Amino acid sequence: MVLPQLSASAVFVSSRTNRTTQIVAGALLAALSLPSSASCDWDEFPVMKSMSLAPVLNNATHNRQTLAVKEFRTPDSVDTVERFYWRKWEAPVPSVVAPWKQLSKMIADTCFATVQYQVSDTGTVGRLVMSEFSANAAGDSLGAGLLLPDDAIVASDTLMDDELKSGRVTLLATSMSPDQVARFYIGGLRRQGWELEHQFNEQEAHVMVFRDGPALVNVLVIPAPDVTQVLINTEIPN
Repeated sequence: MVLPQLSASAVFVSSRTNRTTQIVAGALLAALSLPSSASCDWDEFPVMKSMSLAPVLNNATHNRQTLAVKEFRTPDSVDTVERFYWRKWEAPVPSVVAPWKQLSKMIADTCFATVQYQVSDTGTVGRLVMSEFSANAAGDSLGAGLLLPDDAIVASDTLMDDELKSGRVTLLATSMSPDQVARFYIGGLRRQGWELEHQFNEQEAHVMVFRDGPALVNVLVIPAPDVTQVLINTEIPN
């Protein structure tokens, strides 16, 4: 089984899931479009004076390496933001991961910086993503501890932890049909003590929400050519 290229639908997150998960999914698109990720020195990341910054992810790991993300807002236009980074970075790599445009540049010896941006009513909004190149990022341990189909190929595995809760967002592909995947997770998670709270269809995804007390697991089943993609979001209060 060949894992398909990731698309916006591959990391679709229901509006009923929390905002942090939506941000993580967007950040993963940036991280997955580059070599893998880790924490780097934010002093190396150029920031416009007009930008208002807010941390999104600090204590997180993506594919066993640290991922750091900040949100930004600026009254400046998208063109002004682009000119700033083209001026600060020599020959950045442009790309588009809808709805974001992004520019990426390797800074220092192993660190990548990515700026994601789009127009807003008040100027420009976006994210600053720090990632670190590692030739040894892949490994068999991705998805360890999760309920997975036997043939699952794990594309990304991100763990987050803060004072209030720990979370995990895992993206995988399987040759099972969407209906088989749904039955697999309903039966398997129930045996682990999770209760199926509700399920619904939204856009291309079939969404199942499981609860064990205050802990939640959201399983999104997304059809794709030749495979079924699965996005698992776990939230456990600390």
